[in-house]
Amino acid sequence: MINDSKSSQFISWKEDGSSFIVSNVGEFSRSILGSHFKHNNFSSFVRQLNMYGFHKINRTPRTSRPPLQTWEFSHPRFIRGRPDLLDDIKRKALVDGVQSPNSNNPSPSGVGGIQAGLTGDELEENKAALRIEKEKVEKLTGVVRMLWEVVERTIPGSSE
Repeated sequence: MINDSKSSQFISWKEDGSSFIVSNVGEFSRSILGSHFKHNNFSSFVRQLNMYGFHKINRTPRTSRPPLQTWEFSHPRFIRGRPDLLDDIKRKALVDGVQSPNSNNPSPSGVGGIQAGLTGDELEENKAALRIEKEKVEKLTGVVRMLWEVVERTIPGSSE
């Protein structure tokens, strides 16, 4: 898609080849995405890029109208003229249904993805994932309590 001359007015390499730029997001979504993906939703496209470790580089002021926005994305292994690096781009691993923020950078300690030097965003993602897991544990604890109450009522003396 990025090297296709038909889409060059919407998506192109940055001059130095270290990132790519999507111009006119609205028209890019309508004209290009549907022919390469099962959807033409730009947010879904961005989410997929993020799952593969791509990062957005801010180019458009927040006051700009969404259809005219210009977005730039980079990945250390996605470089113009270097197809040999593409095999190194992997989807981030899911850990118990939660996206692992560091799956492209595995923890040297091997302990549940804990790694010194996490960015603020990565820490917030980890906190959010932990909150979700805590909620799951609390719900399961409530279910176990209810089941235990049923057992106690059904089988006299089972709590002794």
